Amino acid sequence: MKDSASTVLSADEREFLEELSEYLEVLGNSARLRILRLLEKEPLDARTLSHRTKISYENTKKHLAKLLGAGLVTRMPGLGRETSKGVHPAWIYLPVPGVLERIQRDLGVISTMPVEMSADTIKERIASVRLQIGRELCAERWVFLVLGGEWDGRVIPLVQPKTELGRGSEGGITREGNTTRVAFPKSYRSVTRLEKPHAVVRIHGDTCAIEDAGSRGGTFLNGKRVVPPEQIGLRDGDRVLLSRGDFSVTLVVLEGSADGDRSP
Repeated sequence: MKDSASTVLSADEREFLEELSEYLEVLGNSARLRILRLLEKEPLDARTLSHRTKISYENTKKHLAKLLGAGLVTRMPGLGRETSKGVHPAWIYLPVPGVLERIQRDLGVISTMPVEMSADTIKERIASVRLQIGRELCAERWVFLVLGGEWDGRVIPLVQPKTELGRGSEGGITREGNTTRVAFPKSYRSVTRLEKPHAVVRIHGDTCAIEDAGSRGGTFLNGKRVVPPEQIGLRDGDRVLLSRGDFSVTLVVLEGSADGDRSP
């Protein structure tokens, strides 16, 4: 990695960036993320993982070694899946507690580091990995990934026909009937209160659309203002901005498959 003319990295900083690069390489692999998603549901041995992911047993073992080395999974002795020769002892793999939250936290911390410690190429890789994690580790067809602020890195599933977005005194997500209400923490004070709300997302079959609910700060899709009462269709990779300024909310639209499964 080349240093900028104004930046001199110490030996410790160089070592950190090298190890960070290795960590991002572990997370940037879709096969490893699919393995993590399966292990989040239940502990499994390598052969069962190989069968479910349709990845060769040898490559599955290599992916697991990478995840073990990064401290994202652990293993314990147990019994493997039954074969024509019976059931045999095997290592059973399971994720460390709160692995998905830990990954998102790590990426959020890294992305806020000073430029001197986090070169542009690293920042680009972090952004790419965060989007890939959102796609691979979320089973829902449509999700929002929050960028910046108190909820940085949080994934918001869009599972109900109607989702209301706004600011609440206490941040949280609640569901009532066919409506999900997303209350962003009060630190996002540029966003209209949820009682109004700021914006509404509607799912019709395979399509997802957003409309502004008459908010003061406005709703913007890829930089263009959404004018009420029009509903604008969302696509994978779109950016939604709720209001503008330092206390707004930026959301990235992530679209998965209908059943949450991805081919290897």
